[in-house]
Amino acid sequence: MLQAAPKPALAALLFLALVAAGCGREAPARSEQRFADWADFAVRGARPRERPRVIMVGLDGASWDYIDPLTRAGKLPNLARLRREGAWGRLRSVDCYFTPPAWTAMLTGRLPEHTGVYSFGTWDPAARAFRTVSARDVGVPAVWDVASAAGLRVASIGVPITYPARPINGVMVGGLETPKNHGPRLEFVPAQGRFPPPGAAPKSFAPALSAALEDAHNVLFLVFLDSQDDGQTRYDRVWLRVVAKGPGAPETRMLGSYEFPLGEFSPWVRVRAERDGPLDDAFLKLQFLAPHGDFGFRASPAFFRLDQPFTYPPGLAAQLEQRFGYYLPHEFLSIELTPFAARDSAAAARWFLAQEPWDLFLTVFGESDNAHHLVGFADSALPVYETIDAFLGEVMQQLDARTTLVVTSDHGFGPYELTIDLNRWLAEQGLLRWRRPGVIDHDASVVFHQMWHLYFDPRLLSQDELTRRGVQVRPGETPRQALIRHLADAAQHIRGGDGRELPVVLAPLPDGAAGHAPDMEVKGHPKGVWVEFWNLQHPSDSVVSRLTDADRWKHARDGIVAFYGARIEPGELGTLPIQDVAPTLLDLLGLPVADDLDGHVIPGIRRGADAALPLLRVAHYPERAPVPEAQGAADAEFEATLKALGYVRD
Repeated sequence: MLQAAPKPALAALLFLALVAAGCGREAPARSEQRFADWADFAVRGARPRERPRVIMVGLDGASWDYIDPLTRAGKLPNLARLRREGAWGRLRSVDCYFTPPAWTAMLTGRLPEHTGVYSFGTWDPAARAFRTVSARDVGVPAVWDVASAAGLRVASIGVPITYPARPINGVMVGGLETPKNHGPRLEFVPAQGRFPPPGAAPKSFAPALSAALEDAHNVLFLVFLDSQDDGQTRYDRVWLRVVAKGPGAPETRMLGSYEFPLGEFSPWVRVRAERDGPLDDAFLKLQFLAPHGDFGFRASPAFFRLDQPFTYPPGLAAQLEQRFGYYLPHEFLSIELTPFAARDSAAAARWFLAQEPWDLFLTVFGESDNAHHLVGFADSALPVYETIDAFLGEVMQQLDARTTLVVTSDHGFGPYELTIDLNRWLAEQGLLRWRRPGVIDHDASVVFHQMWHLYFDPRLLSQDELTRRGVQVRPGETPRQALIRHLADAAQHIRGGDGRELPVVLAPLPDGAAGHAPDMEVKGHPKGVWVEFWNLQHPSDSVVSRLTDADRWKHARDGIVAFYGARIEPGELGTLPIQDVAPTLLDLLGLPVADDLDGHVIPGIRRGADAALPLLRVAHYPERAPVPEAQGAADAEFEATLKALGYVRD
């Protein structure tokens, strides 16, 4: 009689049986092929007959914590399929997990100390001001630069920190941080005695109701329609005609006509508005709530046409305007308007994707981040994800055997209980002083905090000054070293109202960091505790505060990553560094990985013959094309941008 095998032995036997049956095989180890330099790769690099392609779809701020319950409920079927049939994991963002440094690290393979992008802006100590971060601050090549240098066709649509758009072998449309000219909220009032011409509106199955609104430069002619031939009077649609008014009040020309459902927001409506004197085109959305009496209506803020170099080639901007009426690279809108913006983003991405078989196609939906900032994980964020999910489904249906779909996010979201105001803490330490409420006195402050970064005033870094401020300079230390040590030690003992220590990890950036590098960075904080990153206005009442329900939803560090396609081995990947995405994208395209990248190719995602392909390597990439100078870009928009994103309090 045979005895039962011990469990470890039985497991080993089962594993061997699976291997013998052809299941559970480990992927073959990949050899490496090195090229002397990029020119050597251009000459000797063998290109496969069926050139591999990659489509990357970014979801700003997306988290599996939000997506998974919805996929289990059957509400996001394509994201569910992505998890079920693809390789997926969590994507660990950079220490400062905001949009600009995170996306830049993801798509260059380099950490912020090498890209030069740390936050939404760079601090100019001489001017005592921040200036908006842009593509000019990115000091290293991105994946589209490398692919372009290899002769691949590239499309980059709405990727953050790509303004001003630079020359690539394809097309580029700027994303977040593209300057936009905001107009005033237009004040429309009922226009007595003005009605649309009879017969101008579409057919109605009940007597059409007419009305008109006007402001200084526009007349809006409205007709409420009953579009259903059901024998009942049910007004369900709006016909809108916009006419520009001349100097003497008569109408001069029609700006556009629109038809849309009653109770829903219109498409982007073109109107005339005044900006710094001259009239210009502006765009807004309108919602009409009732077809009789004192009907209610809502209007979004007006957006003027973009006049910045946000596309490559430059003439592409005019094509976008002709095609879509108004192209909005990225804007923080109300939760009612965010789903419309997601649809606009999907429509633009769909149009670009159909133009040609791009070797590398990248697009980013910023609306997922906007929705979570506004409502957290509430049901009202779902319409944004439904639009993205439907777009992903279209892409998945069109994939061929040589194309890989990659879905990523720059960070996640989650709820927090407490918040720490480091500027108030620095003031209590005697290291920061206020000129007046909400305004830091930079002439008297040794250090201040902004966006999870600490900035020193080098003029005040003397032993005498630090001693007066309560910072001991030890023998052999420079004043800067002493301040770094003091802050790092003291931040470990921040206490809440209950006396519990809430340690914050502060650490200096490495020597030789690129760009206008901050002096220290927040590297960690307790779970459920948020380090406030607001602008220097309205300091908190205490160092540690309890968050309200409206404010408790903040960025979480872990985002999402997934790979899908015939070349991908399904399975869970665990948690991966965000800088691993760029080298993996390039490897999937058959391009070499540079030695000076901070990221590495994600192992184990290839299947079949692809798994045995050699890993191509080169010392470094060629220089990227120069970024054009912005024409009239307003650096002062930095504060306005942060306010719009909800990162700065009034």
